[in-house]
Amino acid sequence: MGRLLYAVHAYAWMSRWTEESLPLLSRARELGFDAIEIPLMDIESVHPQSIRKEAERLGLRIVTSTVLSEETDVSSPDAAVRRKGLEYLKRCVDVSAEMGALSFSGVIYSALGKRIATIPGQEYLERAAEALKKVAQWARDAQLLVGIEPVNRYETFLINTCDQALELLRMIDEPNMRIHLDSYHMNIEENDFYTPTKKAIPYLCHYHLSESHRGIPGTGTVDWEGIFRALAEGDYRGVVGMESFAEVSDSMRAGTCVWRKMAPSSDVLLKEGLAFLKTLEKRHFAPSGGKK
Repeated sequence: MGRLLYAVHAYAWMSRWTEESLPLLSRARELGFDAIEIPLMDIESVHPQSIRKEAERLGLRIVTSTVLSEETDVSSPDAAVRRKGLEYLKRCVDVSAEMGALSFSGVIYSALGKRIATIPGQEYLERAAEALKKVAQWARDAQLLVGIEPVNRYETFLINTCDQALELLRMIDEPNMRIHLDSYHMNIEENDFYTPTKKAIPYLCHYHLSESHRGIPGTGTVDWEGIFRALAEGDYRGVVGMESFAEVSDSMRAGTCVWRKMAPSSDVLLKEGLAFLKTLEKRHFAPSGGKK
Protein backbone atom coordinates (compact mmCIF):
# COMPACT_ATOMS: atom_id res chain seq x y z
CA MET A 1 0.00 0.00 0.00
CA GLY A 2 1.26 3.46 -0.87
CA ARG A 3 1.74 6.45 1.37
CA LEU A 4 -0.91 8.58 -0.35
CA LEU A 5 -4.69 8.19 -0.33
CA TYR A 6 -6.01 8.76 -3.85
CA ALA A 7 -9.42 10.39 -4.18
CA VAL A 8 -11.54 11.00 -7.25
CA HIS A 9 -13.95 13.93 -7.53
CA ALA A 10 -17.49 12.76 -8.31
CA TYR A 11 -17.64 15.51 -10.95
CA ALA A 12 -15.57 13.19 -13.12
CA TRP A 13 -18.90 11.52 -13.94
CA MET A 14 -21.72 13.90 -13.05
CA SER A 15 -22.55 17.56 -12.43
CA ARG A 16 -25.00 17.28 -9.53
CA TRP A 17 -24.90 14.77 -6.68
CA THR A 18 -28.19 12.97 -5.96
CA GLU A 19 -29.11 9.66 -4.38
CA GLU A 20 -28.82 8.14 -7.85
CA SER A 21 -25.09 8.97 -7.75
CA LEU A 22 -24.44 6.43 -4.98
CA PRO A 23 -23.14 3.68 -7.36
CA LEU A 24 -20.20 6.01 -8.14
CA LEU A 25 -18.64 4.94 -4.83
CA SER A 26 -18.37 1.37 -6.11
CA ARG A 27 -17.09 2.63 -9.46
CA ALA A 28 -14.36 4.64 -7.74
CA ARG A 29 -13.30 1.58 -5.77
CA GLU A 30 -13.23 -0.60 -8.88
CA LEU A 31 -10.91 1.90 -10.59
CA GLY A 32 -8.47 1.67 -7.68
CA PHE A 33 -9.24 4.84 -5.71
CA ASP A 34 -9.04 5.00 -1.92
CA ALA A 35 -11.54 7.85 -1.51
CA ILE A 36 -14.22 9.84 -3.30
CA GLU A 37 -14.85 13.59 -3.12
CA ILE A 38 -18.51 14.45 -2.65
CA PRO A 39 -19.61 17.95 -3.80
CA LEU A 40 -21.95 19.79 -1.42
CA MET A 41 -23.12 22.59 -3.73
CA ASP A 42 -26.62 21.04 -3.84
CA ILE A 43 -26.48 20.05 -0.21
CA GLU A 44 -30.15 19.14 0.16
CA SER A 45 -29.69 16.36 -2.39
CA VAL A 46 -26.82 14.81 -0.39
CA HIS A 47 -27.91 12.05 2.00
CA PRO A 48 -24.95 11.51 4.33
CA GLN A 49 -26.09 8.33 6.02
CA SER A 50 -26.51 6.36 2.79
CA ILE A 51 -23.11 7.62 1.57
CA ARG A 52 -21.46 6.64 4.85
CA LYS A 53 -23.04 3.18 4.84
CA GLU A 54 -21.93 2.46 1.28
CA ALA A 55 -18.44 3.88 1.85
CA GLU A 56 -17.95 1.73 4.93
CA ARG A 57 -19.12 -1.34 3.01
CA LEU A 58 -16.55 -0.66 0.30
CA GLY A 59 -13.72 0.45 2.59
CA LEU A 60 -13.72 3.83 0.80
CA ARG A 61 -12.86 7.12 2.50
CA ILE A 62 -14.81 10.35 1.99
CA VAL A 63 -13.79 13.97 1.51
CA THR A 64 -16.20 16.79 0.72
CA SER A 65 -16.00 20.20 -0.93
CA THR A 66 -18.03 23.21 -1.98
CA VAL A 67 -17.84 26.76 -3.35
CA LEU A 68 -19.59 29.90 -2.15
CA SER A 69 -21.96 31.99 -4.24
CA GLU A 70 -22.63 35.72 -4.07
CA GLU A 71 -25.56 34.88 -1.76
CA THR A 72 -23.26 33.03 0.70
CA ASP A 73 -20.03 35.04 0.35
CA VAL A 74 -18.43 35.26 3.81
CA SER A 75 -16.10 38.05 2.62
CA SER A 76 -19.05 40.24 1.59
CA PRO A 77 -19.52 43.73 3.08
CA ASP A 78 -23.17 42.75 3.62
CA ALA A 79 -23.61 41.26 7.12
CA ALA A 80 -26.78 39.39 6.08
CA VAL A 81 -24.89 37.66 3.25
CA ARG A 82 -22.07 36.73 5.63
CA ARG A 83 -24.55 35.24 8.10
CA LYS A 84 -26.13 33.16 5.35
CA GLY A 85 -22.67 32.00 4.26
CA LEU A 86 -21.73 31.01 7.79
CA GLU A 87 -24.95 29.05 8.20
CA TYR A 88 -24.32 27.26 4.90
CA LEU A 89 -20.72 26.35 5.80
CA LYS A 90 -21.81 25.03 9.21
CA ARG A 91 -24.40 22.90 7.42
CA CYS A 92 -21.64 21.57 5.16
CA VAL A 93 -19.59 20.68 8.23
CA ASP A 94 -22.54 18.85 9.79
CA VAL A 95 -23.23 16.85 6.61
CA SER A 96 -19.52 16.06 6.16
CA ALA A 97 -19.21 14.85 9.74
CA GLU A 98 -22.36 12.76 9.42
CA MET A 99 -20.92 10.91 6.43
CA GLY A 100 -17.59 10.39 8.25
CA ALA A 101 -15.54 12.62 5.96
CA LEU A 102 -11.83 13.21 6.57
CA SER A 103 -12.01 16.83 5.41
CA PHE A 104 -14.26 19.53 4.01
CA SER A 105 -12.66 22.11 1.72
CA GLY A 106 -12.97 24.32 -1.34
CA VAL A 107 -13.57 27.96 -2.23
CA ILE A 108 -15.06 28.71 1.19
CA TYR A 109 -13.67 32.23 1.67
CA SER A 110 -15.42 34.22 -1.12
CA ALA A 111 -17.90 33.82 -3.96
CA LEU A 112 -16.66 31.77 -6.91
CA GLY A 113 -16.45 33.95 -10.02
CA LYS A 114 -17.05 37.23 -8.21
CA ARG A 115 -15.25 40.27 -9.66
CA ILE A 116 -14.47 43.53 -7.86
CA ALA A 117 -13.23 46.84 -9.23
CA THR A 118 -9.85 47.01 -7.43
CA ILE A 119 -7.26 44.88 -5.66
CA PRO A 120 -9.04 43.57 -2.54
CA GLY A 121 -8.26 45.33 0.72
CA GLN A 122 -7.46 43.67 4.02
CA GLU A 123 -11.10 43.97 5.06
CA TYR A 124 -12.04 41.10 2.70
CA LEU A 125 -9.55 38.79 4.40
CA GLU A 126 -10.66 39.94 7.84
CA ARG A 127 -14.31 39.20 7.11
CA ALA A 128 -13.46 35.79 5.63
CA ALA A 129 -11.18 34.95 8.58
CA GLU A 130 -13.84 35.90 11.12
CA ALA A 131 -16.36 33.54 9.53
CA LEU A 132 -13.91 30.69 8.89
CA LYS A 133 -12.66 30.77 12.47
CA LYS A 134 -16.23 30.01 13.55
CA VAL A 135 -16.48 27.26 10.91
CA ALA A 136 -13.23 25.66 12.11
CA GLN A 137 -14.43 25.79 15.72
CA TRP A 138 -17.75 24.25 14.64
CA ALA A 139 -15.84 21.43 12.89
CA ARG A 140 -13.41 20.80 15.74
CA ASP A 141 -15.76 18.67 17.85
CA ALA A 142 -16.40 16.47 14.81
CA GLN A 143 -12.62 16.04 14.34
CA LEU A 144 -13.04 17.38 10.81
CA LEU A 145 -10.33 19.22 8.90
CA VAL A 146 -11.41 22.32 6.94
CA GLY A 147 -9.38 23.31 3.88
CA ILE A 148 -8.87 26.61 2.02
CA GLU A 149 -8.39 26.01 -1.71
CA PRO A 150 -6.54 28.74 -3.67
CA VAL A 151 -7.95 29.00 -7.19
CA ASN A 152 -7.00 31.04 -10.22
CA ARG A 153 -7.69 34.74 -10.83
CA TYR A 154 -10.60 34.01 -13.17
CA GLU A 155 -12.45 32.16 -10.40
CA THR A 156 -11.69 34.30 -7.33
CA PHE A 157 -10.25 37.70 -6.53
CA LEU A 158 -9.15 36.78 -3.00
CA ILE A 159 -6.99 33.63 -2.62
CA ASN A 160 -4.99 32.68 -5.73
CA THR A 161 -1.73 31.36 -4.26
CA CYS A 162 -0.42 29.17 -1.48
CA ASP A 163 1.15 32.20 0.24
CA GLN A 164 -2.22 33.98 0.32
CA ALA A 165 -3.84 30.86 1.76
CA LEU A 166 -1.14 30.70 4.43
CA GLU A 167 -1.83 34.33 5.34
CA LEU A 168 -5.54 33.62 5.75
CA LEU A 169 -4.69 30.50 7.73
CA ARG A 170 -2.61 32.56 10.18
CA MET A 171 -5.48 35.01 10.60
CA ILE A 172 -7.94 32.21 11.36
CA ASP A 173 -5.53 30.57 13.83
CA GLU A 174 -7.35 27.29 14.37
CA PRO A 175 -5.50 23.93 14.40
CA ASN A 176 -7.99 22.12 12.15
CA MET A 177 -7.98 24.81 9.43
CA ARG A 178 -5.79 23.59 6.57
CA ILE A 179 -4.88 24.15 2.91
CA HIS A 180 -6.15 22.35 -0.18
CA LEU A 181 -3.86 22.81 -3.20
CA ASP A 182 -4.79 22.24 -6.85
CA SER A 183 -2.11 21.94 -9.53
CA TYR A 184 -4.50 23.16 -12.28
CA HIS A 185 -4.81 26.52 -10.52
CA MET A 186 -1.14 26.52 -9.50
CA ASN A 187 -0.18 26.19 -13.17
CA ILE A 188 -1.72 29.65 -13.70
CA GLU A 189 -0.78 31.43 -10.47
CA GLU A 190 2.42 30.01 -8.98
CA ASN A 191 6.01 30.55 -10.14
CA ASP A 192 6.76 26.84 -9.69
CA PHE A 193 5.17 23.75 -8.17
CA TYR A 194 7.84 22.51 -5.77
CA THR A 195 8.04 25.61 -3.54
CA PRO A 196 4.33 26.09 -2.70
CA THR A 197 3.85 22.35 -2.27
CA LYS A 198 6.71 22.19 0.24
CA LYS A 199 5.37 25.26 2.10
CA ALA A 200 1.87 23.82 2.33
CA ILE A 201 2.74 20.32 3.56
CA PRO A 202 2.51 21.04 7.33
CA TYR A 203 -1.03 22.37 6.71
CA LEU A 204 -2.13 20.23 3.77
CA CYS A 205 -5.39 18.28 3.94
CA HIS A 206 -6.02 17.63 0.24
CA TYR A 207 -4.24 18.12 -3.09
CA HIS A 208 -6.01 18.06 -6.46
CA LEU A 209 -3.49 16.50 -8.82
CA SER A 210 -4.99 18.05 -11.93
CA GLU A 211 -3.25 18.52 -15.26
CA SER A 212 -2.82 21.99 -16.78
CA HIS A 213 -5.78 21.35 -19.11
CA ARG A 214 -7.66 19.13 -16.63
CA GLY A 215 -7.12 16.12 -18.85
CA ILE A 216 -5.02 13.02 -18.16
CA PRO A 217 -2.18 13.75 -15.70
CA GLY A 218 1.15 13.55 -17.49
CA THR A 219 -0.10 14.94 -20.80
CA GLY A 220 0.18 18.67 -20.04
CA THR A 221 2.64 21.15 -18.54
CA VAL A 222 2.38 20.52 -14.79
CA ASP A 223 5.75 19.80 -13.11
CA TRP A 224 4.81 16.45 -11.59
CA GLU A 225 8.39 15.68 -10.59
CA GLY A 226 8.52 18.90 -8.54
CA ILE A 227 5.22 18.13 -6.80
CA PHE A 228 6.12 14.56 -5.86
CA ARG A 229 9.63 15.52 -4.82
CA ALA A 230 8.15 18.08 -2.41
CA LEU A 231 5.57 15.61 -1.10
CA ALA A 232 8.26 13.01 -0.46
CA GLU A 233 10.70 15.45 1.14
CA GLY A 234 7.92 16.81 3.35
CA ASP A 235 6.88 13.26 4.31
CA TYR A 236 3.26 13.94 3.37
CA ARG A 237 0.83 11.22 4.32
CA GLY A 238 -2.66 12.13 3.27
CA VAL A 239 -5.25 12.64 0.57
CA VAL A 240 -4.45 13.58 -3.00
CA GLY A 241 -7.12 13.60 -5.63
CA MET A 242 -8.01 13.70 -9.29
CA GLU A 243 -10.35 16.49 -10.38
CA SER A 244 -10.37 15.83 -14.11
CA PHE A 245 -13.15 15.99 -16.65
CA ALA A 246 -13.83 14.05 -19.84
CA GLU A 247 -17.60 13.58 -19.89
CA VAL A 248 -18.90 17.01 -18.86
CA SER A 249 -22.60 17.86 -18.95
CA ASP A 250 -24.01 21.08 -20.33
CA SER A 251 -24.93 22.30 -16.84
CA MET A 252 -21.32 21.94 -15.74
CA ARG A 253 -19.53 23.67 -18.61
CA ALA A 254 -20.27 27.09 -17.15
CA GLY A 255 -18.19 26.19 -14.09
CA THR A 256 -15.34 24.13 -15.53
CA CYS A 257 -15.09 25.69 -19.01
CA VAL A 258 -14.32 22.35 -20.66
CA TRP A 259 -15.13 22.79 -24.34
CA ARG A 260 -13.45 19.74 -25.90
CA LYS A 261 -13.19 16.04 -25.10
CA MET A 262 -10.13 15.53 -22.88
CA ALA A 263 -10.08 11.71 -23.06
CA PRO A 264 -12.08 8.88 -24.67
CA SER A 265 -14.06 8.54 -21.42
CA SER A 266 -13.88 9.48 -17.76
CA ASP A 267 -12.90 5.95 -16.80
CA VAL A 268 -9.99 5.96 -19.28
CA LEU A 269 -8.85 9.35 -18.02
CA LEU A 270 -9.00 8.23 -14.39
CA LYS A 271 -7.40 4.84 -14.93
CA GLU A 272 -4.46 6.20 -16.94
CA GLY A 273 -4.05 9.22 -14.67
CA LEU A 274 -4.07 7.15 -11.50
CA ALA A 275 -1.47 4.76 -12.92
CA PHE A 276 0.77 7.72 -13.82
CA LEU A 277 0.46 9.27 -10.36
CA LYS A 278 1.14 5.99 -8.56
CA THR A 279 4.27 5.51 -10.68
CA LEU A 280 5.49 8.92 -9.50
CA GLU A 281 4.74 8.02 -5.89
CA LYS A 282 6.65 4.77 -6.21
CA ARG A 283 9.66 6.58 -7.67
CA HIS A 284 9.79 9.40 -5.14
CA PHE A 285 8.83 7.62 -1.94
CA ALA A 286 11.15 4.91 -0.64
CA PRO A 287 9.68 1.36 -0.53
CA SER A 288 9.94 1.38 3.26
CA GLY A 289 7.57 4.33 3.42
CA GLY A 290 10.30 6.72 4.56
CA LYS A 291 11.66 9.67 2.68
CA LYS A 292 13.83 8.99 -0.30
